[in-house]
Amino acid sequence: MSKKQIKTFIITSIIWLVCLIAGITHSLLYNEGRWVVEMDLENLYFSVKDIPMLTVGVLTILWGIYVVMVAFKIIFNVLFPQDSSNPSYTKKIPSFMGIFGICGFLGFLGFWTYSEYGVVSPFLFFALFGLFGLFFEGKLSHTLKDELFQQNKVRADLKAYKTGFILLVFVVLFSRWHVLALNAEWCAIFLLISVSLIVAIILFQKSYLLYHYEKEE
Repeated sequence: MSKKQIKTFIITSIIWLVCLIAGITHSLLYNEGRWVVEMDLENLYFSVKDIPMLTVGVLTILWGIYVVMVAFKIIFNVLFPQDSSNPSYTKKIPSFMGIFGICGFLGFLGFWTYSEYGVVSPFLFFALFGLFGLFFEGKLSHTLKDELFQQNKVRADLKAYKTGFILLVFVVLFSRWHVLALNAEWCAIFLLISVSLIVAIILFQKSYLLYHYEKEE
């Protein structure tokens, strides 16, 4: 990891930790410790005071996915290092690496683990659908990173993040739907699955749009 990436990781981790502490403090002082102490989720009702901790929950999911992606990127860089003799070109990545996107189907294990053991963490695997984008990264292997390439990359990233933000807003608003609002457990699972899929969409769209802009297809 570069110094800039390490700095970004440290800053985002600190921001998440501060938000977590603030959310827990608010819950303990003003919301009877809801979402902090053990609760009966089956009979839980939604309260406006739950919003800070639910927000922290979403941030925790995003941070967890971010950590996994950072770890994946480190491993990926070890397996496919940048050619030091041609730093101005993209890495050589086999297009077949996109097949690892099927790992996203592991997310469906969450429905089984939740029903049997009450474990929801496997839903995070839905984010791995974003690995399908490696197919398009492979198509751009050893491409000159000239000024036009950099512009297209920024353009693709911004559009992908915009799409993700719009979807996230829609998901948050939809989570207030009467059926979900009455059952906090369903709402939490809905948010976990939705955020994981949004991350997958962003990752895939970044790679696809860059390929689309570069090849003008």
